[in-house]
Amino acid sequence: MTAATPQPSRVGGQHFDIPIFSDCATQTRGIQRTSSEVNTPVTPNEESQQDLEGLQNQRPEHQEDAGGNLSKSAAAFVVSVREKCHLSQRSVNSIVSGVQQYQTSLLNTLKDTMKKIIERQSENVEQLQQETLAALNNFQDPFAIMATTYMQDSTIEKLFKPVKPQEIVISQRICRVKKGQSRVMAIRNKCFYYIPLIKSLEQLLSNSRIFDMINTTPQYCKDGFSYDIIDGSLFKLHSLFSEKPTALQIILYTDDIEICNPLGSHASVNKLLMVYYTLGNIDPKFRSKLAAIRLLAIAKANDIDDCGVDVILKRINEDLQLLYNGVKIQTQRGEVVLFGAMVSICGDTLAQHELAGFKEGVGFAYSKCRHCECTFEEMQRNFDELSFTKRTLEKHMRQCLEIERASTDFLKSALKTTYGINRRSRLVDFPAFDLIQQMPQDIMHIILEGVAPMEIKCVLKYLVLSGQMELDMFNSAMQSFPFSPLDIRDKPCPISVSTLASNDNRLKQSAGQMLILLKIMPFLLSNIENNVYVQFVLDLVEIVQLLFAPVLSVHTVLRLKKMILQHLKKFKQLFPENNIIPKQHYMVHLPGQILSLGPLVRHMCMRFESKHCFFKQWASKLNFKNVCKSLVNHNQLYECCQNETGADHPIFEHEKELGPVFEVSNMEYIQKKIRDFLGIDGIQHVVSVKWLILNGNKYISQRSLIITNANETEPVFGLVKKIYVVDNSLYCFEYQIFQTLGLNRTFLAYEIAVPNLAQATEMIDAEKLIDHTSYYQVSYNNSVYVLIKYNLEDVITLKNGNE
Repeated sequence: MTAATPQPSRVGGQHFDIPIFSDCATQTRGIQRTSSEVNTPVTPNEESQQDLEGLQNQRPEHQEDAGGNLSKSAAAFVVSVREKCHLSQRSVNSIVSGVQQYQTSLLNTLKDTMKKIIERQSENVEQLQQETLAALNNFQDPFAIMATTYMQDSTIEKLFKPVKPQEIVISQRICRVKKGQSRVMAIRNKCFYYIPLIKSLEQLLSNSRIFDMINTTPQYCKDGFSYDIIDGSLFKLHSLFSEKPTALQIILYTDDIEICNPLGSHASVNKLLMVYYTLGNIDPKFRSKLAAIRLLAIAKANDIDDCGVDVILKRINEDLQLLYNGVKIQTQRGEVVLFGAMVSICGDTLAQHELAGFKEGVGFAYSKCRHCECTFEEMQRNFDELSFTKRTLEKHMRQCLEIERASTDFLKSALKTTYGINRRSRLVDFPAFDLIQQMPQDIMHIILEGVAPMEIKCVLKYLVLSGQMELDMFNSAMQSFPFSPLDIRDKPCPISVSTLASNDNRLKQSAGQMLILLKIMPFLLSNIENNVYVQFVLDLVEIVQLLFAPVLSVHTVLRLKKMILQHLKKFKQLFPENNIIPKQHYMVHLPGQILSLGPLVRHMCMRFESKHCFFKQWASKLNFKNVCKSLVNHNQLYECCQNETGADHPIFEHEKELGPVFEVSNMEYIQKKIRDFLGIDGIQHVVSVKWLILNGNKYISQRSLIITNANETEPVFGLVKKIYVVDNSLYCFEYQIFQTLGLNRTFLAYEIAVPNLAQATEMIDAEKLIDHTSYYQVSYNNSVYVLIKYNLEDVITLKNGNE
């Protein structure tokens, strides 16, 4: 159950529903966003210019001077703010949208005031005029309470009540500070800043729609399938979640960020440790929003290196203990008792090993994995998870105790190396938390930044050196590939000779670029036929498609386990001189992780890392005397206003985003289509849009393909011909069905046949698609293919089984 979405206000025929303190996402120029109504776009084209001139020509003569002055003042304000404050165009657009929203509220207030005066003085015109002018003269400037910095801080504290971060001192040091003309000895504190978890949750849940979503009993997936964390065996057997399914599922993430780009001895001086959290109770389609990821702690990395990360974990544990036993908080629904526990801790291998107390550099450990006790030799010859001795929490505690009780430093060091453990982590004190099972491997770091570039580099190097392929031809094919409008943003970079010749395992591609490169690799290598090295790459692509799938069945997980085993064996056969690296070994544990914690994409770090941008952008505008305090204060001010802007919470912002809007010319035709295919009568208003974004998926008319149906496990694609918005609430696609010829094993993409253009079209509700991803067709060698990022078989099977 969710709260009703607030309706945007109207001014001069336009809708303004963008909050002043909204997330500074890049706005599409000229497009007004809406969550429940259709907005008329202001597109910077010839038609819009003519419309603007028409509106100006329609303005009454007595308003021309006033309107011109207002427009001139508005333009001057925008230019002044942009240039004086050195703002980006994105920031300026956000400010303009906020001022428009404020202007809407102001005009509505004035209209209500005028209406009441007219009702009271409808007969006495002179008295009416006097009261009207008096009301305008006495109108209080709302910005008067924000005139100075002190007044701004006081007003924000009074109205929005931000959660105050705690400054926790972890150590002290003596240093010299300047005092007058001399330097004197002084004591400086080393500290970190912590946002109380329970207060932060109370602030988040003060939004009624978020509270309703989290307080709703979770809907488990069909038996034998896994869609989210709740479908994993760990959730079902957890001491708290099994008894209280609506308890908060806290997902923690830690990472180090560099807020500037220092060189030499200054490197890492301003490195910060960031701790974020999100909730697994939030629907996956909203969980990736940056507003759903909240700051929990921030510290200087050097201070944590000196004092240990356990000082932060100790403070987090205090709140987790209270939350596990239940705490009372105030919400819009009244006082409620809140329960919750840590469900997983995400991060790269370095961060997770630091938190859990394992050897951070696995090369220096005899046991190199936090899930099993594999040695380097076993890693090279065994590729089945059952071949290794699994770690358990009880055994881990015994090993930590042995290290603590070691009689000599030499024995302690030897035990640390043997067990791959540095210390007993504070994580073992977290209530109902198993650091062996609940610290999942991240496929972004393991696959996209580890296994995939390393293995592709080995194959490319072999093909080039053996004369079967020219690197220039490969780069040329990659750069000329017909990327889709979405994939072009992460278009892979050309691979240089020096990159290929280097001895590291890198291709100098970002994680997003590697994901796109994997999708097109079968096409780039298709000219090399009957080659075991090319087939090796195809096997990798097929594994990645399964690893990134949002829905997986138990049968598919077992198949994935066999594929990983065969893939690693083939790697040793093709490249006997290369060692299996730890990240390749971690792949062995991924199938078991899916069964325990749900699909791997639910714990992927890619969106967490996007959260860093907010702090990096602010850091460039701050001094570094106490950068942690400055950043945490800015974050708290941003978060406290998210429920107070008059619009919906940024988590739900831009659920529905529309492109240019056009009136339909044949209303009867549309009404008949909707009645025949959707069974809806009594339609009042229909418009078409050029493109539509639903929960992050962008559909473009005449370009996007959607999955409209399925033949068993084979998708049926349709080309979106038109996108309609019906009565400001129903979003539907008119599409033309394409024939699916099957999954092409050479390209690992679906081959389709474009039908006769005269074929009749059909209609479908956008909310009832089998898969909500927007696809695009690629023409190659006189055939048409649809590239996929993840395996669709289980997505289709689950959808058909639920109908």
